[in-house]
This record gives sequence, C-alpha cells and structure tokens, in this order.
Amino acid sequence: MLKAAVATVLAWQLAVHLLDSPTPFYAPMAALLVVDRTMVRSIGASARRVAAVVLGMSIAWLVGSLVGVTWWSMVPVMMAALLIARWPLLGDHGIQVPTMALLSLLTVKGTDTDFTYLTIVETVLGGIVGVAVNAVVLAPMHLDEPRDALRDLTTRVQDLLKDMASGLREGFDADRARRWYDTATDLGDRVPEVLGVVETGRESTRFNWRHRLRPARIDWDGYTRTVEAVRRAQWQVGSIARTLVDAADEAARHPAPSAGWLEDYAGVLDEIGDAISDFGVWTEPSREAVEQHVQRALDTLDDLSEQVRVTPLDDPRAWPTYGALVLEAERLARELRESNSDASVPTDTGPIRTPLAETVPAVAQLQQQIEQVPLVGEHLPRIIEQVSGRPPQAPGPAAPPPVRPSAPADCEGPAPRS
Repeated sequence: MLKAAVATVLAWQLAVHLLDSPTPFYAPMAALLVVDRTMVRSIGASARRVAAVVLGMSIAWLVGSLVGVTWWSMVPVMMAALLIARWPLLGDHGIQVPTMALLSLLTVKGTDTDFTYLTIVETVLGGIVGVAVNAVVLAPMHLDEPRDALRDLTTRVQDLLKDMASGLREGFDADRARRWYDTATDLGDRVPEVLGVVETGRESTRFNWRHRLRPARIDWDGYTRTVEAVRRAQWQVGSIARTLVDAADEAARHPAPSAGWLEDYAGVLDEIGDAISDFGVWTEPSREAVEQHVQRALDTLDDLSEQVRVTPLDDPRAWPTYGALVLEAERLARELRESNSDASVPTDTGPIRTPLAETVPAVAQLQQQIEQVPLVGEHLPRIIEQVSGRPPQAPGPAAPPPVRPSAPADCEGPAPRS
C-alpha cells in the first residue's frame, strides 16, 4: 500500500509540473494500477495498460477522423473495442480499450490531437513511475511464503498418515474414515495454491536488485517438483482413505481386513509418514533415512501380501480391500523413493539469502580488515609514537602533587571562615 501511494502521488506531481497537464488523472491512475507483487508483474501490467490505452485512443481518433461521432457509428466502434478488450495479452487492462475509446469520442470527438497525445504520454509516465517505485522502494522479495507453504503441505500429509495409522490401531468407523478422505481431498485442492505461491516467489527474484545483491539460496525447480510429488502422493493417500471408508461402511458391502492385519498396515503408514519428514532434504542422513523408511514399508507390505496369499481370510469377500490397500501403499512408497532425489523441501538451517560478503568483494575485504584490527588499547603507545614522532614515556612512579607556595610573612592570609 505504501508503494502504491508513493507512486500515485509522484506520478500526479510529475504530470502537473513536467507535462503541465490541466487534469492529471491518467498518470496517477496508471501508477496505482501497475504496482504489483513482483517486478515481472509490474512491468507486464505497465506494458498492457499502455497498449490498451493506445489502442483505445487510436480507435477513437480513427473513427472521429473518418466518419465522425454519430449514433450509428458508435455501435460498431464499441463492439470492436469490446472484442479487442477480450484479447488475452491485455489481461485485466483490456477494459481500458473501450473505456478510452468512449471517453475520447464523447469528450473531444476523438480528433483532439493534444488530448490524445497527453493521455498517452501520461499513461506511459504513470507506468514508468509505478515500475520504478516498485523496484526502488522495498523491491518485493517473496521468499518466506513459498517455504512456509511447502513445509505446511508436507507436514499436513505426514500428519494425515499418522492419524490414519493411529485410527487403524485404535479402531475406526465410517465417519472417521470420511474425515481422512476429506482431508486428503483438501490437500489435493491446496496443491495449485502452493504452486502459485512458489511461482510468485520465483518471479519476485527476476529484475530485482535485492536478489542481484544477495541471491536467494532456493531451488525453485526443486520446490515445484516437491509439490508435484506431493500431489501424486495425495492420490494414493486419498485412495487408501476411500478404501477404508468402504471397508467401514456397511452399506458399501466391502468387509474390513482383520484387526491384526490392519495394525501391521498402520506400521506401514507410520514408516511412510516418517519418510515424508525427511523427504526432499538435501543431506546425506535425510536421504538415507527416506530410503530406510521406504524399504521397511515395502518389506512389511510384502509380508502382508504373503499373509493374504497363504492365510485363509476371515471373510473371503474382503480380498479386494486387502489388495487395494497393499497396492496403493506400494505406489505411495515407491513414489517417495523415486521423487526424493529431485525434490527440495526447505529447512530452518542456514540463511535463506547469500551473505552480502559473498557477493560484494568490498564488504568481504572490510570484514577481514575489521577482524585484523588489534585492540587499540594494547597498541596505543605505538600509535602515539607513529603520529607524534616522539618516543613514548616509560611508565614510572606517580609524580607528587604540586606544592602550593606559601604566602609571604608580611602578607596576611584570608580571614578564617566562621
């Protein structure tokens, strides 16, 4: 809000004092509308608004010069302007095409060259001011939001798996299973939002002097791959929850697996949840931890599959439920294993941006000099010697205090105080 206000006032004053505009409206309006969350969007908004204004004013000038402003000429003109306004490249600023055409035709008949010229120049000036203010005054860097959104997404998947594992051990009903399924569905709906936040963060580093001065230590492609991996994992988690809903719902006519089998299956979900806690972390211990958790989950699933194959089921109609649960858990575990090397999940360790000393050599040299400066107190005598050219005096016994001379005998001293 501060930047938009500064840009609006600055564009207004420039239009008044630089262009001598009698009605400085278009410059502050353009500056207000082009200040955006990233420099890329700000530059794009400025270009689209200028293009829309130029198109609208050009249509008005062409119609006013050739056929004039009449009731029958306005219909095709407005239809053409509205069609141009729907051009995707103009985006939200497309509405400026019919707006400027209508304004020019109804106020100055579309043929006033000074009005057309001043309107276009004001719009260009406002766009430039808006972009410049957005770049100079606290240039936007959206780095924390993608990290927080990504961590929140992976944490929610892990919490869901832990809750499902706890429910399988304690016993669950159809309502609890539906809550698991609804949570998994919400996670899938959250994915596009997180991808948008990541893209905004990536955009905020482009054409940004703050990023050039201290680059962000963020693997944006790794962030995107992580979100996509979570999306695919969500499919499997949702399928597992959906299978458990059917198993708990008597109307679905899919009997649930045995309690002992489900308790072992809960261990599989725990292992996968633990794997997600280290998923995408670029350290060797985390990579090994993911591999170990996934392998233990797959080994347990092999044992559970063997139990289903060789052990008579309590209810023979339950074999589709057994198969579905094993298959989706295997897909989930293998998805984490295959995506782990390309994923990147932020941690709280290390600075998010490169220290200034690593990007600006002068700062690094200054820091080195400061570290090499000795304590002044220890070398003060040597400093005095170099500055004054005189050797420092050796410390000796303290000099006696000066003796005040006594008054002559013929002089009376001051009268004593009473």
